[in-house]
Amino acid sequence: MRRFVAGLILAGALAACGQGDVASTQSTGEAPATEAYGGVADMDMAQGRAVMEEAAPAPAAPPPPSDAPSANRPTQPTQPGGPSPVLYLAYSYAMGLEIPSQRLSDVMDAHIQACTTAGPRLCQLVGSNKSGDPESFMQGYVSLRAEPTWLATFRNGIAAQVDEAGGRLQSSTTNTEDLTRAIVDTEARLRAQTALRDRLQELLRSRPGRLSDLLEVERELARVQGEIDAVQSNLAVMRTRVSMSELTINYQSAPRPVGSDTFEPLRNAFANFLGIVVAGFAAIITIIAGLIPFAIVIVPIVWFALRWRRRRGGRFFNRTPAASPPEPPPTA
Repeated sequence: MRRFVAGLILAGALAACGQGDVASTQSTGEAPATEAYGGVADMDMAQGRAVMEEAAPAPAAPPPPSDAPSANRPTQPTQPGGPSPVLYLAYSYAMGLEIPSQRLSDVMDAHIQACTTAGPRLCQLVGSNKSGDPESFMQGYVSLRAEPTWLATFRNGIAAQVDEAGGRLQSSTTNTEDLTRAIVDTEARLRAQTALRDRLQELLRSRPGRLSDLLEVERELARVQGEIDAVQSNLAVMRTRVSMSELTINYQSAPRPVGSDTFEPLRNAFANFLGIVVAGFAAIITIIAGLIPFAIVIVPIVWFALRWRRRRGGRFFNRTPAASPPEPPPTA
């Protein structure tokens, strides 16, 4: 009987333990341990969760966004490209203007005055020329060198001035010269020559030697310094061409059917009438004067020749006359 009761108690205890294990494995959160297990149960459960977390596979990476490049498509560079190379361009412009001759001088003087007023920092007058008659035909040109921004504003205003003066823009030309390679090469040459000069100066200071050696170093140093000055001058000229653009304006008056010089040849002919008559008589006198020496020599020679011919019976040479045939005898 005692064994039967003890078996029942042992079976009930085992059933209670099984229900506790099932409840602990099915729960998703951390539940407080029962008083029957105490701290040992909490330790076992924590160790079990750690083992399960280590054994569980790592979470899969999230899928790439739809706009991400695939393995077959070329990817764009993530780093920005290097700085774009600096270009050194020298611009030159040419414009041809046709303006009435009465207003051409005023327009040309206004352009020169605008450049002079701007100052040499913005505009430099290279040359100008003007010729002709305002009442007939005039032409001229203005050549200047100016800062690009100022020159762009100046060129935009020329068309309005020409229209206001009653003229028109005949031609407009733009030329560009790339000086990038020339400037870069010149700068590299300048750096090399400067480094050579510094080494020669250091050699001259730190290594004293014979007088001939010192003189040789000084001559080489003077030669290098001369090349440096020439390269710097050439570089300054090219940089000036880049920083200042050139503009040449050609002015020409519009053709007129009748001008102040239309009848100029006729006026000149009437004004020179007496001079032309006198010049004709002078030409005749000049011809006569030129023939007088020939007459003095030739006329006596001809006269003596004719007289000598008359004395010889009209013959110049001694020739007998041909014999005439005999006359026939008279008939009875």
